[in-house]
Amino acid sequence: SQSQSKPQSQSKPAMPSEKLLPPFKGENSMFEKDVEKKGVEAMLAALTDDEKNALPDEHMPIRHFRAENGDVKLAIQKIKAALAWRRDFEVDRIVSCFQEGGDHEMRDIISQENDSGKIYVRGFDNDGRAAMYMRPHLENTNNETNNMRHLVYNLEKAIACTRNKSGYEKVNLMIDFEGFTLSKAPPMSTSKFTLDILQKHYPERMFKAYVLNPPFVFRTFWAIIKPFIDPVTKEKIEFCHGKNTAKIVEQRFNLTTVEKCAGGQGDNLKEFKSSEYLAIQFSDTL
Repeated sequence: SQSQSKPQSQSKPAMPSEKLLPPFKGENSMFEKDVEKKGVEAMLAALTDDEKNALPDEHMPIRHFRAENGDVKLAIQKIKAALAWRRDFEVDRIVSCFQEGGDHEMRDIISQENDSGKIYVRGFDNDGRAAMYMRPHLENTNNETNNMRHLVYNLEKAIACTRNKSGYEKVNLMIDFEGFTLSKAPPMSTSKFTLDILQKHYPERMFKAYVLNPPFVFRTFWAIIKPFIDPVTKEKIEFCHGKNTAKIVEQRFNLTTVEKCAGGQGDNLKEFKSSEYLAIQFSDTL
């Protein structure tokens, strides 16, 4: 079992206003400080006490404010929806399942989903943002809800690792499409569910997404899902083919710390073992 404390359900003390506002480490303000301050204050005023207590961190309001380009009314709708989703999807239960007293059923689910190494967090970019590897060809179950629980577990872990390492807000996705075929492609509902989670419930959390080794048939899959990806997210996607993979990735990573699929040049990375991965501290990577 792990030593970090379980998420608390009791009321939290009010956050100091300066903590709720930019600038915070690694991110630039999108608007004048007064505009963001007023926006966040309006969002907080629209939240119930229960919703305020459910905020996973003090910067969630400003991330939604920025994601909606300063539209306070829309940002309020989106943050309320995200908080309701976190409650209904039992994110705290997922995150805490390997802690002492954690939920054994959820622990079994995450263990089974993680067994093939289809998603895990390993290493950081040069600024201390965690890298989350995703390998669709290693899919080992067909339970969509449990797939998404496993995605959320690793996404929350990547965020925790980034916060612990550097205090930054965002993470990198390393999506390896080696061995990808259309027959192995996830159902459209799973792809849309994944995009919904990333875009609606974790806005302003993705720094870069590296699409690694996409085969020719990936074009068909990309054409199908592209309309569901918002323009801001599209700008953060880097397509990496062959020799240009290392050139692109090394702009932000030390290549001795990344895996071969991402142009890694080091032989010192341990082989992934799920049992070891799930046993380490939640805010630590392999």
